[in-house]
This record gives sequence, C-alpha cells and structure tokens, in this order.
Amino acid sequence: MKTTRTLYKSAWKDLKTHYFLNVMIAFLVGFLLHDGYQYATDWNHTLTESEKAVHELRENHRTNTEILEELLNGLNIISIDFSPLADTTAEKYTMGYFSVIVNEITASGSLGFGILNGMNKILFDGKIAESVTIFTMTACTALFWIFIKNLILIGRCRYFLERRIYHKTKPDRLLFVYRTGCVKNTAKIMLLRAVRQTLWNLTIVGGFIKHYEYFMIPYLLAENPNITEKEAFSLSKQMMYGDKKQAFKMDLSLLPFALLDGATFHLSSLFFLNPYRECLFAEFYAALRAEKKLNLTESGLLYDDMLTVSTGTESYPDDDCPTPHLEKHRWLTTDYEKNYSLQTAVLFFFLFSFIGYLFEVCFYLVNEGSFINRGTMTGPWLPIYGTGGLIIIYLLKPLRKKPSLLFASAFVLCGSLEYFTSWLLEQIAHQRWWDYTGYFMNINGRVCLEGLTVFGLAGVAVTYFIAPVSDNLLKKLSPEKRKILCTVLIILFAADCVWSVMHPNTGNGITEGFY
Repeated sequence: MKTTRTLYKSAWKDLKTHYFLNVMIAFLVGFLLHDGYQYATDWNHTLTESEKAVHELRENHRTNTEILEELLNGLNIISIDFSPLADTTAEKYTMGYFSVIVNEITASGSLGFGILNGMNKILFDGKIAESVTIFTMTACTALFWIFIKNLILIGRCRYFLERRIYHKTKPDRLLFVYRTGCVKNTAKIMLLRAVRQTLWNLTIVGGFIKHYEYFMIPYLLAENPNITEKEAFSLSKQMMYGDKKQAFKMDLSLLPFALLDGATFHLSSLFFLNPYRECLFAEFYAALRAEKKLNLTESGLLYDDMLTVSTGTESYPDDDCPTPHLEKHRWLTTDYEKNYSLQTAVLFFFLFSFIGYLFEVCFYLVNEGSFINRGTMTGPWLPIYGTGGLIIIYLLKPLRKKPSLLFASAFVLCGSLEYFTSWLLEQIAHQRWWDYTGYFMNINGRVCLEGLTVFGLAGVAVTYFIAPVSDNLLKKLSPEKRKILCTVLIILFAADCVWSVMHPNTGNGITEGFY
C-alpha cells in the first residue's frame, strides 16, 4: 500500500482539483450528517436589546438533559439535578441558523430524546396535540436519517472516489444510491452498521475498534450497492485487518486542524479540514483495495476497477467516470451548463422562495417548538430567496465553469440583495424581519459573515446540483401543465403582494424576538 506521506500528497492534489466543488460537497453532506453549520458566535460581550431577546429565547430552550430530568423526576424513579450538565449542553448552541436546526435534529441521541420529550408531554403535561407533533417530528427524523442521511454519505464516498481520477465528476454523485435503485439494501446495511456501532460503543473499547472495522462499509457500498449485509461487514473487516491503527493515526494527524477550528470560527473545517479528510480517506480506500483485493474471500464483488486507478500513474482530467450501472434513473443526472427557459425561471423563483420559507419555518419550529409564518407575506414563499436563486442562475451564468469566482460573486451579490432588502423594508414598514446584531462580522445587523458564506456555497450548490436536478423534474410535466402552474402561481403571488402591502406579516417570531 502507499505510504502515509504519499496518501497525504495525493489527497492534497485531489483537493485542489475543482476545489470549490469539493468544499461544497463536504459542506452539504456535513450539514446533513454532523453537528451543523455553527461558526457564527455571539462576538460581543455587552448585550444589546436584540441580543438579550436572543438569550431569553435560549433560556426557554429545553435541552436533552432537561428532558431526561423531567422524565425521571416525574416518574419518581430518582430525583436528580442535571442543571450543571444542561448548562454545558446549552453552550453548544450558537446564534447561527444551521447550528440550531442541525444540532437539534442530528445531534447524538436527539432521536431518543425526541421520544422522551413526547412521553413527558403526555404523562406530565397533558398536552396530547403537542405530544403527537413531537412524535411525528421524531418519526420523520428517523426516516430522514435512514433514507437520506445514510445514503447521501455513500454518495459522498462515491463522489470523492471518482474525483480523485475523473476531474469532471459531477455533484450528482451524491444521488448515487438513488440512481442505482438500491435504496432498500443500502439503507438496511447502513442502519445495521449504526445499530451495531451503538451497541459496541457501550463497551467503550469495543466501540473504538468496531468504528474502524466498519470504516470501509460506505466505500464498499459506493462501489457496489448490491452487496449483502454479510458481505459488506465481512469485506470491511478483511480490508481493515492490520490497518485500523493506520486509519486511527490518519485521524489523529488531522487533530491539530480541528483544534484550530474554534479560533477560525469553524472556517478552517469548512474550507480545508472536511473536504481534505474526504480526499484522504478516498485515497486510503483505493490503496487498501489495490493491496488486498486478491486476498479477499469475495473479491469479485469489487468489480468497479475504474474507481481505483492510481492517481500517480493515470488520470482522466477531461472525462467522467464510465459507470453504465448508474444509468437506471437518468433524470437524476446534472448538466449545469444547460440553458433554462423563461417558464423554468418562473417556476425556479417559486421553488427557491418556497425552499427559503420552509427553511425558516422549520428553523423556528425546531428551535422554539412553534409554527410561525415567516416573511412579509401571507403565502408560503419568501421572495428574497427566489430572487437570489435567479441572480445566481442567470446573472452568474458566465461563471459556471469557474466555481471560485461563482462563489465570490454569489457571496457579494446575494449579500448585497439581503442588505438592500433589509434597509428597504425598514424604510417602508419601520420594522426589521431579521437582525444579525451580535453575530461575528455583521454590517449594521443586516448581513453577517455566516450568511454571506452560506450564500456563496448555496450559489455553487444551486448552479451545479439543485437547479439541474430540479429542471429535470419539472420537465416531467407537459408544457401545458407547466404553463398552467406558472399562471396560477403568478396570480396567487400578485394577490398576496397586494394584500401584504396593506397588511404586512408581523408579530412575535417574525419582526420581534427571533434573531
């Protein structure tokens, strides 16, 4: 196998190839899989009135430890004060959008605590409706974790395995499992992997060992999603036999960069550590596979040799990976250089406006447990998101082959749009619908570094992934149906605009006490 130093050099070379696409892929998957996007912090120590409101909201937030304390004390099993731990747990929340949403939904144990919280509401508070809502959200979270998060993880492995050789690898590789039609099989194996890992974690030492023994399962599924549960665990065990220590050392070598994370407001992880680690372990899998394939008991299951060409001897900078077994669902492919029609532009505006609305409503629902109709309008849309999406798709079209410039341009243009919109709304309605006061590097509370960085990354994601896939889906509708849909949406939106001018959407969580 390659030496560790060679792996690091190869990973660095892989990272530099289409750098911003690699960062975007790591960002999107990290957002789904890990602790959220949380480099924005409360930078000022002297709190303004806006910041005090935010801290009051935090104080009302129920942590996992508080939920457990309520259950145990309510059942009279034990009387225990978890407040010191609760205070520590609460510190993980920052003022950033993504930190709240993803930390709530994806933090370790949140699924179980969601169930406990629902039980508490029924047993001790008598809030049946609220309990049903909690159980429903918990069930949705479980399904999301099983059928989206785990499968996107496999797609990430596929992307970085291909990227190390084929420089034209597209972001649609994140949808690898869905394109092959092997959703049930891969979801089952990844679920069993998580369950086994959780049980082994109870033994502490065993959990550490099994973590590295199961390490190759996502990569094996990324190469052959048709393998069975038994085959996946067996092959991973054989590949990692004698190399768990090296994998651990590689993780350990990245620790200094992780320690710098807080000092850089998590920017170092975003722009270097996360994508570099993916490149490094993709190289590690390829090296292990090349060394051990002939000695594996079922080596024939690893049939995609085009994934493991040595980057030191051969690469295909002008080609995409020849993977005919991916052609089952063609609509999931992406062509980011395509032109979009005017009709598509209208539908994109409403699609992005709805996504923005859904995002902000879910943020408030998860953070505070209340449904709030966000934005200035009554309908389920936030026009600022739709406008930003169209700016990225049409105005930045000449930059599609230059991801770094596209990122910077989206950073500036969408940030300018947000600043101007905030100023205009304040001049017209004398109210603010968002306020970033207290965020790191904010400008008059209208924009902040976190939001601008997200705009830049969203610009890359929309251009290379979201827009092409959405266009493929919209084309499944006949031209007549798309025309009718556009007409209905425009009429409803126009009516909402007229109504909202006279009766703007305001109130708690909308213009008061949200940020």
